[in-house]
Amino acid sequence: MTRYLAGVITATAALGVGTWLLLAPYALDYPSGGTASDVDLWTGAGVCALSLITIVVWVRAWRTRLRDDGLLPERPVPQPGVPEEPPVPAATEPTIEDLHSLLKPLVTALAADQLEYAAQKAGRPTEERR
Repeated sequence: MTRYLAGVITATAALGVGTWLLLAPYALDYPSGGTASDVDLWTGAGVCALSLITIVVWVRAWRTRLRDDGLLPERPVPQPGVPEEPPVPAATEPTIEDLHSLLKPLVTALAADQLEYAAQKAGRPTEERR
């Protein structure tokens, strides 16, 4: 495990060096357009790219080793033979007759309530008052 950690730490330190090379022309106020600033920028970019690649490689190697040792669980592998659940059939679309049979009692009750309300408002006795 120490070897993987040492590789990651070394690559991270190299990333810091590459970052410094990228920032040095601005931090130390190099003359603009000078050769030194161009060299620092391109060298810093190369060191940063190489460091990032190295970090990725070391971390992947370390994870593989941890999986081999049983310290990390294996990734679940999708089973090709597992059948998927059949799609749920779509519900049948309601017809106009279904809508009429559902709304007819409601409309009848509403009409009866309206007649009773109109009779009460007119001052006529309703069937319940008689």
